Order: sequence, then structure tokens, then C-alpha cells
Amino acid sequence: MTLLEKIHKLTVVDIFIILGIMLIVIGIGINLKDNFLTKEKTEIISKGTGIGVTNEIQVYSKVIIDIAGEVIKPGVYELKNTDRIDDALVVAGGLSSEADRDWVEINLNKAEKLYDGQKIYIPKAGESEKLQVKSGGVLGTSSSIIRINSASLDELDKLDGVGPAIAQRIIDYRTTNGGFKSVEEIKLVPGIGDKMFEKIKNEIQL
Repeated sequence: MTLLEKIHKLTVVDIFIILGIMLIVIGIGINLKDNFLTKEKTEIISKGTGIGVTNEIQVYSKVIIDIAGEVIKPGVYELKNTDRIDDALVVAGGLSSEADRDWVEINLNKAEKLYDGQKIYIPKAGESEKLQVKSGGVLGTSSSIIRINSASLDELDKLDGVGPAIAQRIIDYRTTNGGFKSVEEIKLVPGIGDKMFEKIKNEIQL
């Protein structure tokens, strides 16, 4: 019996059964496809979300600083490298009653970022006029000292042999490298060699 003869002998019920089976098979296939696509989409979204969360995590490194003089709790502290001098003053309990507040307002940049090994000294009232600051192994008066990690371009321009161009290079260097770690590091600034350093080493501090 040929295929055509078999088809002709099928009843209406048989035809409906066959169509039903075909629809079920097609439905299962569509369902499986949708599940696969949904799963794939979910995995992609989850992956993207994971990357986003990772990018938002901020990793901080630590710095150790020494804060001394007229603060409530002088000592050595560990802070984040994103902290500022103002944060150091807070952990040290703030200024003592004998601190020279005028000196602090004029000379201390509270917005300056901390760096590892930094020394912060707060003088008492009247002490700043007599204070001797050790810089490059030689003592000099505090009134002549330029803080190379916070000084403005005009202040740096006052250093012996340093003009506006080199003063800007000093600022660019400390901005790029997160401040000077030592006074001698200023020799790495283009235009400042050993000879110029010898001229200015008694006029600068961190």
C-alpha cells in the first residue's frame, strides 16, 4: 500500500491526533528555545552586573604619618592615602589649647593629601618665631622655609634660581607622584640638579 493510499484511509479523528502531536512537538521546541535564550540573557546580565560592582569597589593603600607638637594626642598614625592633613588633625584629637592657631591658618594646608612617612608639627603660640627646622641636614629659620608639597607657584618662584617654569614643573611633579617623599626628591624635577639643590636645600621642607 502506497503512502497516498494510507493517507486516504485516515479518518478525521486520526488527522486531528496527528495534528495535535505535531503542535505539541512544535510547542516543546519553542519552549526549549525560549528557555535557552532567557538563560543566556540572564547570564549576560549577571556578568555585566558583576563587572559593575567590581568597578565600584575602591581599594585604599595605607600611609603612616607622624603628627607632633601641640595636638591633643600626638603620635604615629596609620591612615588612608586619600586622607588629608585635616583628617590627621582629627585622629590626633585636634589642636591643643597652646597651639599657635594663627600659624596653622597661614602655614598649614589642611587640604593637602597625606603621604607615607610624612611629619606634621604644630608649634605652640610664640614658638614659630624661634622654631628651627632641619632641612637637608642644615638648620634654617621657619620663616624662610618653603613647603614644596603645598607651596604655590609664586612661593616656589621665590627659591634661589627657580623661575616660573621650574616652579610649575615642581607642582606638576608632586601632582603626578602624590607629593615629594623626601626633600632630595626635588632633584628629579627637570631643571633642578645637584647645584641648584645645594642653593635651595636650606629653604625647603616637605
